[in-house]
Amino acid sequence: MGEPHRRGARVRAVAALAAVVALVAAGCGGGDGGSAGDGPTTVRIGTLPIANAAGMYLGMEQGFFAEEGLEIEPTVLQGGNEIVTGLVSGDYDVGFVGYISAGVAAGRNVPVCVLTASDATGTSAEDDWQVMVAGPDNTISSPQDLVGSPIGINALGGVAEVLIRAALDREGVDPASVEFIEVPFPEVPAAIAGGRIAAGYTAEPFVTTVLDQGGEVVFAPQSALAPEYPNGAYAASRQFVQGEPETVERFTRAMERSLDHARENPDAVRAAIPTFTQIPPELAERMRLPVFTSELDRAAIDEQMTFMQQYGVVEEAPTADELICG
Repeated sequence: MGEPHRRGARVRAVAALAAVVALVAAGCGGGDGGSAGDGPTTVRIGTLPIANAAGMYLGMEQGFFAEEGLEIEPTVLQGGNEIVTGLVSGDYDVGFVGYISAGVAAGRNVPVCVLTASDATGTSAEDDWQVMVAGPDNTISSPQDLVGSPIGINALGGVAEVLIRAALDREGVDPASVEFIEVPFPEVPAAIAGGRIAAGYTAEPFVTTVLDQGGEVVFAPQSALAPEYPNGAYAASRQFVQGEPETVERFTRAMERSLDHARENPDAVRAAIPTFTQIPPELAERMRLPVFTSELDRAAIDEQMTFMQQYGVVEEAPTADELICG
């Protein structure tokens, strides 16, 4: 698949964000964060069915949110654009998104900002959980061997493409020399086995699936950019932040505590993952875990925003200071 497929995917992405912008223009939005009354304040969260969300679920289990007078009401969605749309329309108070997803929205004048960190990549190809994998008979020994090869990524024009392009650039490989094909994370093992792609970018538990089939990790683009490179975050609409400052403060405090607990208790993370994903316990015990962090790495977030502009995702990207709620 070539340029027409890429253009189609990017048109779909732009259309989704255009819908968000339309909501803003129409004056939609602004959940009230629930009603505190004599009981807890409800915070509605748009989240994803992935291991990275374990920090939030552990915080709920440990009572960190309850201690702040909050009741978390998660809704599982399938992608960042859907979550951002829900934030602006007022369906959700907080959303679990990538920094780049939040940055793309902010760069297109959608009023969202980042409240807290969530997770980061690993430190190398040996422990990173979101990597490029290939089959047992591959001939890829360096990023240079990817030139001219079809590479699977979960969404054209999205987070993966931006960060892979940046990592290839840093390794001295022209990103335009690699052919990107849209392959959802769960389909990567079969696409590799069937010869549809030479390598595929995927996340756990599908990394472990490929390794179980005799494959290997051939490139870890995000940890190649820097160890523990920022990945996910919790964001909100600026209307919610301005209208519910006390709720935001309490949520931020509880979420940071939850993330610290997740980082310090990997066994608890492994036990929690099967409770909110379709990952079976046996696989959760063996898979590589996200690195949970409560630190907002402003320098790395700034770098990601620069990449968005460099690779033409937005005309003007926000700085980290502009993206982070303040």
